Amino acid sequence: MPRRARATLPSVVLLTALLAAPVLTSCAGLRAADPSGADDARADGGSAADVDARLAGAGVARDLVRVTHVDGLAVATQSVGVSGDEGFGAAYVGPDGAQVLLRTSRTADPSAVACADLTDDDVDPPLCGVEHEGVHVTFEGDGVDAATLRAAGEAVRVPSGDELAALVADLPEVGDQPVERGDLPPGDGAPRDDVGEGG
Repeated sequence: MPRRARATLPSVVLLTALLAAPVLTSCAGLRAADPSGADDARADGGSAADVDARLAGAGVARDLVRVTHVDGLAVATQSVGVSGDEGFGAAYVGPDGAQVLLRTSRTADPSAVACADLTDDDVDPPLCGVEHEGVHVTFEGDGVDAATLRAAGEAVRVPSGDELAALVADLPEVGDQPVERGDLPPGDGAPRDDVGEGG
């Protein structure tokens, strides 16, 4: 009777690590940006010029970038981008599907109430906003309570340089933008019905 091979502990650990690697890397777009930038190797190459170029390429004004802290939620870096004309937007999401959307603007959203005025009686908290150093920040929650939005409003701040580099790491570099073609005719591309001499 042939002997059955038994898996040894080191081989089981190695197999588990290999199977888990694709899962872990697929979540790369969902992470909290570490203010020190220590947990994101891409932050090391995020010079101020690179960060400015990525923000400009996305249409975001650097002075409008704000972040917050929401317990149990992390920035989905693939959500980072422009909001409105030149504002900043990012989604903070949790493993249970809860979400807080942060957006910034130079003007206040008239439909937003002050985050500090939200009460715990608000079962479905409305859009709320705060002003931070002249920048208007609005929060919209999905699956979160009023206390979470109040806390998000209180925690608004300007990100550190390393944190900003980690936030914009998924934005395309300016060189990644489509090249404008110079060989296309002007106009809307509709067929031309020019009539020559003789009809």
